Amino acid sequence: MEKLEIRALTRAEARTAAGLLGRGMRDNPTHIRAFGADPVRRERTLRRIFVPFLQRQLGEGRVLGAFAGQRLVGVAALAAPGGCQPTLADRGRALPALLANGPASALRMRAWVRVWARRDAGMPRHWHLGPLAVAPEWQGQGVGSRLLSRLCDYLDRQRDLGYLETDLPENVRLYRRFGFETLASEPVIGVTHWFMQRQPDG
Repeated sequence: MEKLEIRALTRAEARTAAGLLGRGMRDNPTHIRAFGADPVRRERTLRRIFVPFLQRQLGEGRVLGAFAGQRLVGVAALAAPGGCQPTLADRGRALPALLANGPASALRMRAWVRVWARRDAGMPRHWHLGPLAVAPEWQGQGVGSRLLSRLCDYLDRQRDLGYLETDLPENVRLYRRFGFETLASEPVIGVTHWFMQRQPDG
């Protein structure tokens, strides 16, 4: 595999990172259910949702990028304690992208976010992992593992709990390798989601 550089992203790179997240997460089952069958529309919707979220996280949390040369091939974020859920401003900026898919899409997104918020509110202090995505052509080459390793090292240094949600069984297996344990699973807009946490190592 080509040598990778893992480093913190800058605010100027937020739109590029949002575009990668849109491509990398476009075909997740929840996104198909929420945003419809058209992959181009799903990718565009996700990109528009992620731009404001990443811009906030770059100031409050940690956002890492994996670079092959000058090319961004992976993104992973940690939201700081108390900053996990979308703010009213985040939701307002995302609303046009959701409404462009029709009111049913916006309602599904609302139901989805409510489940995540309810679960999140029941957790003790934690850093929230996500989003994490790898460019499709780089998936399966260890990029996600490299990013996860760096974020888990950070959690260990902070001596803090990590928490995440995923709708992909293969991601559950990956996160378990890094010490995450499944707390629960439940259907969210018809798709099974797993809720996982990680205690700091040592």
